[in-house]
Amino acid sequence: MQYYPYDEFLKDARTLFEKIDSQIGKPDAIIAIARGGLTLAHMLSLRWNLREVYSLNAISYDGNKQQELIIKNVPNINKDFKKVLIVDEIVDSGKSLHKIMEILREENADIKFYSAVVFQKQNAQIKADFFIREPQDWIDFFWERDMF
Repeated sequence: MQYYPYDEFLKDARTLFEKIDSQIGKPDAIIAIARGGLTLAHMLSLRWNLREVYSLNAISYDGNKQQELIIKNVPNINKDFKKVLIVDEIVDSGKSLHKIMEILREENADIKFYSAVVFQKQNAQIKADFFIREPQDWIDFFWERDMF
């Protein structure tokens, strides 16, 4: 298990912001995949001064064991948006991100969706458009450890 502290997260969030901003610019909205993507989505939205921040739920883990994927609370997105950033903390198997992107694209064919995460596993079935690290072990995020 690898502990991921706040100071590394802050550095990575800044790096991720620079990568995204230089390649696609400011998105019209951010959708955080709750719960893991909420902290990163908040930080990125502050950096862009972006108020269009939404969330949805992708539930598949019980502890560190992956179970059946449940996606709910998919937001209604303004049809005038051109680009929306989907944010999570990690792409593990890729099942959640793949399904979420599929749902959002089906419902919003004219919007370009991009994905951003801090951690991207090499063997996942989908790769995020933007990521910083490739984990070798289970990640113990500061928000999971430091609150207790």
